[in-house]
Amino acid sequence: MFLIVPMLVSFNLPFTDGERPEVVSIKATDTAMVFTITTQTYGGTYSPKHCLAIWVTDANNNFKKTLKLAAQTYKMHLVKWNQMSGGNVTDAITGPSLTSHTTHTVIWNGKDKNGVVQPDGNYKVYIEFTEENSLQSSIPDGPWTAFSFTKGTAQVQNPPDVTYTFNGQNKTVFKNIQITTFGNVYVENTDFISNIKIFPNPTFNEAQIRINLNSPQWLDVKIINVDGKCVHQFPKQIYNSGEHIFFWYANTENVHSGIYFVNITDGKETKSIKLIVK
Repeated sequence: MFLIVPMLVSFNLPFTDGERPEVVSIKATDTAMVFTITTQTYGGTYSPKHCLAIWVTDANNNFKKTLKLAAQTYKMHLVKWNQMSGGNVTDAITGPSLTSHTTHTVIWNGKDKNGVVQPDGNYKVYIEFTEENSLQSSIPDGPWTAFSFTKGTAQVQNPPDVTYTFNGQNKTVFKNIQITTFGNVYVENTDFISNIKIFPNPTFNEAQIRINLNSPQWLDVKIINVDGKCVHQFPKQIYNSGEHIFFWYANTENVHSGIYFVNITDGKETKSIKLIVK
């Protein structure tokens, strides 16, 4: 059974290696951090089958919350996760062990396992997987790593690939890593939308289009090029009051460097904001 964190999230699946899933809309009040990462096999006994866990701690490695657990019968072999979490999966996305390696995107809502909102500051996101029965003392733990981030600060990080030594060989096991956190700075205002921000702008790949609504509102959000051609259309629908974040990944659209425009309309008024892709 899957336990889904209550957020407005939609993904286009499947996605190929190197692509990132499109997060159509997130209620920003429920989002502190978005973590995307691709795993690769290291050639373990059961590869490519593996168990996986992703979780958050504070800066001192005190466990806060499991975000994703892909392991049921074999979760005891996720040695690091068990040590730090005690096996807690409250409010996490859970499912069976994985049969192949892929890209994972998880969202932390800024709360701990008890549902308590955590203060802004420094935290870590951990990931671990194993293709072995790693609980056995004669078998090494599977690869794991951690990345630091700051809750409450608008930032996009792209850490370098991570390697793991197995049977004397170094293997890249984590790649395409991105950590996105959110602040509270806005740059545009309209009559029908209280605040709009695009971050980062210019962008090399990912752009976040942040829209704050004072009340429920029908919106048409699209990205067009200088010739007026639509290169990406977000769902036309009624969005609830509050702040929403629309993610656009330029590399999945195969667009060229240059000037684009984010057009936002309520059916009566349109706001157009320049977006530069480098």
